Amino acid sequence: MREIYENAIDSLSVGINHFVKNDDASSRKHTILTLFHAIELLLKEYLYRVNPILIYRNIDKKITDESLTVSFAEILIRLENLKLSLPEEPIKVIKKIQKRRNQIEHYRYDRKEEDEKVISECFKFVLFFVESILEERLCDDIDTEQLQSIQAIVLKYNERTNIAEIRLEKWLQKQWPDWDPESMELPAEFSGTLECPQCKFETLIFDEKNYPYCFWCNSTINIVECESCRETYKLDDEHQC
Repeated sequence: MREIYENAIDSLSVGINHFVKNDDASSRKHTILTLFHAIELLLKEYLYRVNPILIYRNIDKKITDESLTVSFAEILIRLENLKLSLPEEPIKVIKKIQKRRNQIEHYRYDRKEEDEKVISECFKFVLFFVESILEERLCDDIDTEQLQSIQAIVLKYNERTNIAEIRLEKWLQKQWPDWDPESMELPAEFSGTLECPQCKFETLIFDEKNYPYCFWCNSTINIVECESCRETYKLDDEHQC
């Protein structure tokens, strides 16, 4: 195992242990920190396999043990320039956990309900990236119990996503009885879903009584919609647009 990959797997292992050990703010904080570090290293390993020099920030200077390596943002740009860029959705997921990591490192950690979703999405990305892109076998590199934990987290996330989609489909059928759910198109009159400020899924609608309802949270959400940017936010949150 290469040193970068081995380092990534070690951080992943620590992140899993924190996540399954306790359901408290401290565990979630350290899960976010170590999981983002693991993802950053996995992406760096991807660059290294293309060419080892690509992990360094300035490739036009002599490379030494003190040479700076690329940051997360620089990794994404370098992959894009190499025509190896990740799909849009995984990038959005990683940027979310990066934002939470930055808040922890530079300010403080305030646990949010969306953290469970972000962590689950990142574990799902890790499974895909390690096995499909790096073509490694996690079962060879981490403890069986840890791998089962990741798979259970991802399975639960997928199940909740499917349930939310079923709830939305049933609601659409109720509003537009002539709509064919097998069709790829949504009803023309449907304005679409919004991002829920609580869970951060795009499963929020305003029902016939104009109540904001999230199919992921499966509840009415106490939010308002900004008249300027149309972004939704919780009443007790600060909002700037």
